[in-house]
Amino acid sequence: MKSLYYIDYFFLSLFGVLLLCTPFATVSGLVNGIIMRKLYWVELILFISSIYILFSLFIKRESTNISFAWNDFILLIIGIWSVTTYSWVLDAEPEKIIFIGQMVILWFIFRYTICKYPMLIHYFLFVLIGIGFIEAIWGFKQIQGWTYSNHSLFRLTGSFFNPGPYSGYLAITLPVAFGVLLRQSKRNFLYYFSALCTLTIIVVLPAGMSRSAWIATTCSCVWVYFMYRLDWKRIKIKLRQHRKLYIIGSILGCILLIGGSIYLYTLKKDSADGRFLMWKITAKAIQKQPIMSTGLGGFPAAYAETQAEYMASGKATEQEKLVAGCPEYAFNEYLQIGLEQGLVGLALFIGWLGLLFYKGIKNKRYACCGGLMSLAIFAFSSYPLQLPEFWVVLIFLGVMSVTPDKDEIRENQAESNGHRWGKQIFFMGIAILGIGLFWMQKDHYKAYQQWNKAQMFYNNKAYEAALEVYEPLYPLLKHKPEFLFEAAQSLSKTGQYEKANEYLERAVLLSSDPMLYYVMAKNEQCLGEYRQAEKHLLHAIDILPERIYPYYLLMNLYTEPSYFQPAKLKMAIDSVLTKKPKVESSAIKEMKEKARSMLNNTSI
Repeated sequence: MKSLYYIDYFFLSLFGVLLLCTPFATVSGLVNGIIMRKLYWVELILFISSIYILFSLFIKRESTNISFAWNDFILLIIGIWSVTTYSWVLDAEPEKIIFIGQMVILWFIFRYTICKYPMLIHYFLFVLIGIGFIEAIWGFKQIQGWTYSNHSLFRLTGSFFNPGPYSGYLAITLPVAFGVLLRQSKRNFLYYFSALCTLTIIVVLPAGMSRSAWIATTCSCVWVYFMYRLDWKRIKIKLRQHRKLYIIGSILGCILLIGGSIYLYTLKKDSADGRFLMWKITAKAIQKQPIMSTGLGGFPAAYAETQAEYMASGKATEQEKLVAGCPEYAFNEYLQIGLEQGLVGLALFIGWLGLLFYKGIKNKRYACCGGLMSLAIFAFSSYPLQLPEFWVVLIFLGVMSVTPDKDEIRENQAESNGHRWGKQIFFMGIAILGIGLFWMQKDHYKAYQQWNKAQMFYNNKAYEAALEVYEPLYPLLKHKPEFLFEAAQSLSKTGQYEKANEYLERAVLLSSDPMLYYVMAKNEQCLGEYRQAEKHLLHAIDILPERIYPYYLLMNLYTEPSYFQPAKLKMAIDSVLTKKPKVESSAIKEMKEKARSMLNNTSI
């Protein structure tokens, strides 16, 4: 029996470590490898752990220590609400809806693990701190030029694709390490290791140039310090004794806060203005359907439609037109949830987060709460919940926050022994569901491998060979705009314009990228459908009015002998010549040169 205990302890702790190591996961041969390999890793480990727990429960038939609470029920409701609001007709994100189910399963599996072995909390915190330390060292090596980054435009990425999520991950691990450091009463190994991790992250984090991460880190670390080191009773007494001094200090603090905010805004002004516009447009989209929502995956198309309406209304400023983009995410997780899940879904998520934080404070898990706070603040201006490694950290920190100490777990177990079989059946059901969801997903990974093969043909302009791979993959990958675009381009290059537009018509329901309309317009022009081509280009201009390329395409369209329109041609040429691009390039220069030549040689 003792050996079974140690075997069980070993495997459950191993699964936890493997999941926490998601940032380092690697799987070759997949399209969009950096994200997909991590997603596949999480789902594979979850699948194996589900099999183990099912086997364990079936063989040993032992009771679980878990005492269900409101945070468990709310998470279940969130999962059910996501399924209820999902647009099954459009089926925009079949993988994401499965992933949400898997995160619910991960929550309960980890709840099962921690309630069974509460001593693993400190072990998993140590592992999380260690991962943060490795990421910081990795980033330091990239800064020094000792190793390559994962992005051609950025030197610092760690194991991520760009500095934003990388900085966000460090911002979450830093308050956890700092909290563990403050919690140590003796200068033991954990004390020195936490200190080393804290200092290393502090050195590397500024290089990420992520204002969101800086703010999240500062707020969470200050809060953690207050909770561990300040005596609130003594503070109240000192406040009464030195009231004037504290008032002056508060005023100076507010001035510094305002000054710091202005500095952070001016540091990357265009980027900040772009985020403000994204939030503004997303808020307008939410207003159109606050309850019904778009369902998961509905953000890009809803955003593009709302931005087009806003730009066409004439209310947009010149700065807004200049910084407008076609984002895949809202760069604010709360607004994105509000749009895709409605205000009900947003309220459920915020309520769940708040309850985790409340339970964490009650259980004095301040380090875990610090990590949760940092993640919650970072989510205001970034997209952490679109990446699997952040969900893993959220689940782990959340479970550790709500788990009480050993004595309270034993008391809860004694009180709920009558529900032993019900709990066992529930967890067996959770394990079976985990296995089933992975099985539903397995064909998608084979499709991603085939897509990777098709891309090799596509990039080498072997379009007919690419189509032989693309077309059979359509049923599995029709929710991916990038796949639809590549397949449509291959169809266009082989003269199959109508079929290409069928692919693109679905793509515009899933993406905010006006490039899809550009290609549709060119296909319509090749088919002689000039009015429809013009319609697509004008709509693309409504989405991003400062882009030069759609005006260039209009210019070429209006020179068609069957659709020659001198007045419109003159306006298109003027737009090409007068519009200022965000970035100068050889393509922009060629378009402007052709516009000048056309202006000089065409009677308009």
